[in-house]
Order: sequence, then C-alpha cells, then structure tokens
Amino acid sequence: MRMLLTSNGITTDAIRDALVGLLGKPVAESRVVVVIDAILGFPGDSSTLVDHLGALRALPWAEFDVASLFAGPPALVASRLRAADVVLGYGGSNLWAAHTWHASGLAPVLAEVLDQQVYVGWSAGSMVFARQLGQWPVAFDDQDELNLFGLTSVAPAVPLFDWFFAGHLGADWMPADAEERFARGAARSGQPVWFVDDDSALLIRDPSAAPVVIGDGHWRHFGADGALLASR
Repeated sequence: MRMLLTSNGITTDAIRDALVGLLGKPVAESRVVVVIDAILGFPGDSSTLVDHLGALRALPWAEFDVASLFAGPPALVASRLRAADVVLGYGGSNLWAAHTWHASGLAPVLAEVLDQQVYVGWSAGSMVFARQLGQWPVAFDDQDELNLFGLTSVAPAVPLFDWFFAGHLGADWMPADAEERFARGAARSGQPVWFVDDDSALLIRDPSAAPVVIGDGHWRHFGADGALLASR
C-alpha cells in the first residue's frame, strides 16, 4: 500500500518528495487522475476547484486526467482509474465522497488501486477510509451535511483505519474551537483523530501501523478518549 493523505494537496517540497518516493519515479513520468465527486454536490462558485487543479497540473504530470465516478459506464471509469499511476481523491464532502464510491459500484476498484497504485487524498479524499465513518455525522456535529446530500447513513469507501483524518488545522476559515471539536469527536466515537495542517501529510504503507507524519507543519493526535497524545 502506498498512500499519502494530505490536508490541501501537494503543498510543500517535503510532501512532493514523499509522493516521488512512493512513485519510484519523477512526477513528470507519472499519470494522475483526479476524482472530484466530493466537491461536485456543493452549489456556488467553483473557482477554488479550478485554481487547485491548475496548481496541481503545474507539477507537471505526464498525463493529467480529471474524472467523476459517474462520468460514464463504470467499466470506462474503472479503466481510467487503473491506467493512472496516482489516483487523487479531491476535497469537498467526505460523506458524499464515500457514498459515491459505493453508488458508482467502483469501491472494489478503489480497493485495487490501494493495493497496486499510489493514492493521494486531499482533505475529504483523505477521510473516506475510517472504519467507523458512519459515526462521523453525530460524533463531529456534521448532520447538516448528511441531510444536504439526502443520505441516511454512510460507510467508508474502503474500511482501512481505526482512526479519523481531519485537515486544515490552523486555517483562517476554520472555527476557533476546531481542536476542541475534534477532541470531542474522538471521545464521542471512541476513535483516535489525526488533525493536520496544510503543510503536513500522513504517509501510509500498512493500514494497521501508525502513519508517518510528513512535513514541518503542525498537527495534533487525539486519543480515543479525546486526550492529546502528541502534537507539533
């Protein structure tokens, strides 16, 4: 398994170096497909998505594909996922993102990707692998998002981790009590939480082992009781 879970994409040299290490070759020789379903359900201005895609394209890649899981017959979308060296799950709603992998019938293909290719998560795209994802709306006060998308329940895209990922620590648009919220969510769910900033990422080769923190940014690791276990 070769996974890089980020808060805000490939934002630093350290995160890019980690990606190259997982690929085993330069980005310029690699193909990426960016899956954007997590953001598509939100109405309004899509300028941020366009800006992010432009910055990501500038790395540069040998081939840069942007896809929705519903962009055609599942077999056609699956072929695009399998053809890439990197599958990047973009941000938006973690609940809707997880749902789309199952609703499209492509969750088994994602499991293949995790076994054979590199997966990069970007915010919500990093959050869809928690085994207890169904607890997220209640534990983290996110019921409104569940209601927005007309979902009654949610399951992980692929169940891998006995912890939750949360991003954007310290971002100026995050609530002032964000750390307290995620500590409280950890205690409510009985699951640890990794809360990282936009200059940090978690590298995973074994889902049963502790992730390796990449970058010189800030992060918090809350235990299953909500206590702060480690931070930087």
